[in-house]
Amino acid sequence: MKQIIFLIGIIFFHQIISSAEVPEYENEDRVSCETYVKNKMPLFGDLHVHTALSLDANTQGTLNTPDDAYRFAQGQSLYLQPYNEDGTSPRISTLKRPLDFAAVTDHAELLGEVRTCTDANYYKYNSLSCRIYRNFPKFSYFYMNTKASLRKPIGFCGDSREICLAAAQNPWHEIIKAAEDHYDRSSNCKFSSFIGYEWTGAAYSGNNLHRNIIFDASNVPNEPISFYEAPTRKELWDQLDASCKDNCDYVVIPHNSNLSNGLMFEEPDSEEIYLLGAKEPLVEIFQHKGSSECAQDIKDPLCDFEQLPYKDFSSKFRNDFSSIPTASFVRDTLNTGLIYQERRQINPFKFGLIASTDTHLGTPGSVDEESFQGHGGAGKSFRSSIPEGLPDDIEFNPGGLAVVWAEENSRTSIFNALKRKEVYGTSGPRFIVRFFLGDQLNRHLCQNPDAITYAYKNATPMGGSLDSSDLLAPTIFISASVDSMIKDQFIEKLQVIKGVVRNGVLETSVIDVKETEKPASLDLSDCSIRGNGVKSMCALWEDPDFNKQDNAYYYVRVLANKTCRWSHDLCVKDPRFCSAEGDTSFPQYVQERAWTSPIWLENK
Repeated sequence: MKQIIFLIGIIFFHQIISSAEVPEYENEDRVSCETYVKNKMPLFGDLHVHTALSLDANTQGTLNTPDDAYRFAQGQSLYLQPYNEDGTSPRISTLKRPLDFAAVTDHAELLGEVRTCTDANYYKYNSLSCRIYRNFPKFSYFYMNTKASLRKPIGFCGDSREICLAAAQNPWHEIIKAAEDHYDRSSNCKFSSFIGYEWTGAAYSGNNLHRNIIFDASNVPNEPISFYEAPTRKELWDQLDASCKDNCDYVVIPHNSNLSNGLMFEEPDSEEIYLLGAKEPLVEIFQHKGSSECAQDIKDPLCDFEQLPYKDFSSKFRNDFSSIPTASFVRDTLNTGLIYQERRQINPFKFGLIASTDTHLGTPGSVDEESFQGHGGAGKSFRSSIPEGLPDDIEFNPGGLAVVWAEENSRTSIFNALKRKEVYGTSGPRFIVRFFLGDQLNRHLCQNPDAITYAYKNATPMGGSLDSSDLLAPTIFISASVDSMIKDQFIEKLQVIKGVVRNGVLETSVIDVKETEKPASLDLSDCSIRGNGVKSMCALWEDPDFNKQDNAYYYVRVLANKTCRWSHDLCVKDPRFCSAEGDTSFPQYVQERAWTSPIWLENK
């Protein structure tokens, strides 16, 4: 055990070297970072954040701005609704630790409409639609969102939305300015802020096709391309390419696919099949509106984690609880990618995996179960059945974090990690996870103090690909540790999820690579943890079923011990928040987890 703890300690901060070795910042105006880690360090962030500029956040009473959101990400406290007349509130939110990076991603759709209806300086401020907006925000939320999902302009915008497009310029530049103001360009490199926004695409009104666009630097388009202008992912890419020119790059990240009714990962056409992997290299596997890893499956009970009971956003309000298509989930799409590779020698669905919050309170990184105050992105204020004081609809959760392996905390280094998919997602905690795949790796790697240097030289990290025909005995190296600041959090199990095509048939398996012999236990009566588990695990696993013709993927799932879910924690503290007797709709506990980006084997 001492050897493993020593290894974990040195694995992530080994070989800190002079900033003179940092590559040039081609798209940035900044000095070099003092700290540069050749073998990369884990940086924790949130790439899905809404503020008062977004319609849904604004109509739910959010006052926090992009500037506020970045200050919150760096440790400053914020007031949350309901507000007093002086702008203060009895509800205050603060992160236990600042984030390393974040991006405000307000909805591109309706930016101008919200500004017009909330700023008296705009000449359509007193239009009928804007008066309704200010007096009946609940109605306006549904009405304006429905119009946007159908690509129909609000009346006061003009036939071509010219009035609202002009009004969107100020909030867009506010987003840009906030990111620029909070990016630490000093040699301290404490925080990286990214300019971004959300393209709020939809199909048949309620099916969520939303995507976040994250830009690499300060050179960005003059306006965000919205669903109004670009109704398909291909048109979004094309218009981004046309408007994102000199020293401008971006990634598009599909999110919340569990609410897409199976439509997020539609079949690519003959041109898209060659573009999809480069344009959309990542997918958001977890956020406050649930998990998108895998459909419920008796062969993998852990797929039940934070599953929503409805298939798309509109079904929530129609009380429609019909079955959710498996195509809504990331694992099913990874499997589809293998079929493409097998039949067409190209895989358009090679997604890296991240998580984020999708907060609509301007509180990036607010992911603690014990202090959860809601995120408000799914209409909390429209559910009158919620007892006063319950922070969100019970089916929602605090969301997750995106983690990148980067040499330094700069936009360039983090963006490069996103592009190469050396990233992973967590359900909230700050797990530190390494995952490599190589051929016949040293069996004693877990005891080697230079394990990561060895792995980078002899293996491929998460997000990469290998030619299966070049391998003799593919070996997976995993190391994981929990957040050292959380006393009662432990690693319970390391799992490898494998998908492979054999003789044209897709096979999926879940392998328990390593697990603790004496896991800590949870006392649901008071949410206390009994016993001591392990804080870190390291394992090597050689695939016994490998053959040289494989088209396959592997990703790692790290499981923690059971802890109280936020809703049960509230119940323990105040019986008013306990569910009805016998109601088992929502679990009393969670097993926090991390999901790494896959590594692919391709038969070339």
